[in-house]
Amino acid sequence: MREPIIPDTVLHFSNVEAYKVKAFPFIFETAFFKGTNMIEDSTRLDFYAVDIGMIQIESGKIIAGDPIVVRDSRAFTQKFPKGKFPVQLAIAKFSGDERVAYSRICFSQAPVVKWEFALDSGQKQMPIGGDKIYGYGVDGGTGLFIDAKANQALSELSSKDAYLWDKVSRDRQRHSRNTWEYSLYAFGEHNLATFTTGMGDGHYATYVGYDASGRPCRLLTDFGLIGWWKK
Repeated sequence: MREPIIPDTVLHFSNVEAYKVKAFPFIFETAFFKGTNMIEDSTRLDFYAVDIGMIQIESGKIIAGDPIVVRDSRAFTQKFPKGKFPVQLAIAKFSGDERVAYSRICFSQAPVVKWEFALDSGQKQMPIGGDKIYGYGVDGGTGLFIDAKANQALSELSSKDAYLWDKVSRDRQRHSRNTWEYSLYAFGEHNLATFTTGMGDGHYATYVGYDASGRPCRLLTDFGLIGWWKK
């Protein structure tokens, strides 16, 4: 008989310092600032941000995608800093509901001066905010960040442990809130971050934010709650 899942009642709110955002779309940053709110389709959304833990980036190559197919997923072509970095979620509250609007890895506190698509092999950069996006499909209501080296180790481990993803799911349920969940799951020397994706299944784009020196300072997935491209 399985042990009952005991919810973790503690949320770690992000202490993100607000600044004058100049890089479009502004909401990619301001959603993580305390007190941000906006009107979307006549509905008021209030945002707050939480830290879910530190992800370990071992190779500098990162995968964002649906955990169901992560075993076959490829890392983005952009190279990212190595080390341990906070994973943060921007939560939108509206009409008695709460959803994950954005998930991100924050590599530094430097202001973002430019956003670009995170690219898969063979893709070429194109302007953001147009009719087309690059992104990943979600069929299970959850997204993920994982280092490429960790993903290889995860693939090897899952072939030996048929219940591995069940363990990840149960850990995500342990961090369950009002219609959203998350997990920063450790396995061996590695870890991964998973989180529910906005209103659920869909196709979601991931973006790289660059600082004034041209270094990646954010990696952010947009779960489509805010139609910033329509503004």
